[in-house]
Amino acid sequence: MKRSEILVGLDLGSSGIKVVVADVGDRELPEVLGMGEADSLGIEAGVIVNMERAALSIRSAIEDAEESAEVDIGRVLVTLDGEHIKGIDSRGVVAVSRSGGEIARAEVNAVLEAAKTLALPVGRTILDAKAQEFFVDGQRGIRDPIGMSGVRLGSKVHIVTASQQAVDNAVRAVRRAGLKLSGMSFKSLAAGTAVLSEDERELGVLLVNLGAGTTGLSLYHGGTVRHTGAIGWGAASVTSDIAVGLRMPIARAEQVKRESGSACAAMAEDEVVEIPTVGGHPPRECSGQILAAIIEPRMREIFEMVMNEVRSTDYWGRIPAGVVLTGGGAKLRDVTVLAEEVFGVGARIGLPDRVSGRFDAIVDPAHSAAVGIVMSATDPAASRPRPD
Repeated sequence: MKRSEILVGLDLGSSGIKVVVADVGDRELPEVLGMGEADSLGIEAGVIVNMERAALSIRSAIEDAEESAEVDIGRVLVTLDGEHIKGIDSRGVVAVSRSGGEIARAEVNAVLEAAKTLALPVGRTILDAKAQEFFVDGQRGIRDPIGMSGVRLGSKVHIVTASQQAVDNAVRAVRRAGLKLSGMSFKSLAAGTAVLSEDERELGVLLVNLGAGTTGLSLYHGGTVRHTGAIGWGAASVTSDIAVGLRMPIARAEQVKRESGSACAAMAEDEVVEIPTVGGHPPRECSGQILAAIIEPRMREIFEMVMNEVRSTDYWGRIPAGVVLTGGGAKLRDVTVLAEEVFGVGARIGLPDRVSGRFDAIVDPAHSAAVGIVMSATDPAASRPRPD
């Protein structure tokens, strides 16, 4: 009989809160037991702006997941996003004092901690840390030094930093919803765990997480993360452009975008879209090409901002595996066509499909982060998110 270990991923999105309940005990793939979802109130651009409303939204999504999974939820793993997220590289060095100079897990943990003891600006904190490579007595490019012999062990680590205030407010909202925090991670890194293959990480790939209020990114090469960041624009800005351009309510603009929108005007269908108006006026009509002509410039701008974010890194141009788009904004029609045009490489939609269970709805790019943080917590090689 397989041993059960229940983990819960909580994704604090700007438009919706997603919860995934999974059993990860002694299983080849996490088994999804239940899901929950609620409209995101009190969260804008990835940060808490109204504590009480955010806590109520979290509580609503958790209760939905509890009913779906038929379990009581007390602890959660949380994903965090926002323009305040910044990635930096750091190094650490420790002496190997073990008899015979053999490097064990204790030395690896110590050198990773040493890399995290860097001076951060006031108001910043470490959210994630991922090892890039190790050095043993000057020998570089080592991925796993355990079992090797040496006198000095060094490490190069990619560190994701966040606003201390944003982290503290997210923790308070979770606690106010009656929950305890098991860990916290950057949303794009969590999503990458769920949707990227080992081959993609090895060859070089750019993950773009298209959220409502923000767009997160993480660039991988040589099997590990090389750059992370976030920009303060997302799919909600596209909805706003539609609402303003066609003079229609935001809620209906979102529906029109999902049902009839295209990210690429050249690919748009020549269909008639009914446009409701405000102030009691009769509805109007527009073509699919006109709608796409509103959507494409904003999506192109978002992709170009992502490209500018990573263009200055040593790994830009070294992503033969292309671009993987995930998050709710990745469901926009023809979004991969536009991505391929802007980035100049192949693009695909990243789905969190390496799970088991009876929930077909989980294989949706909008659930990538919630699934991914559960998968990350089961990976012994991954850095552990900070507990409550």
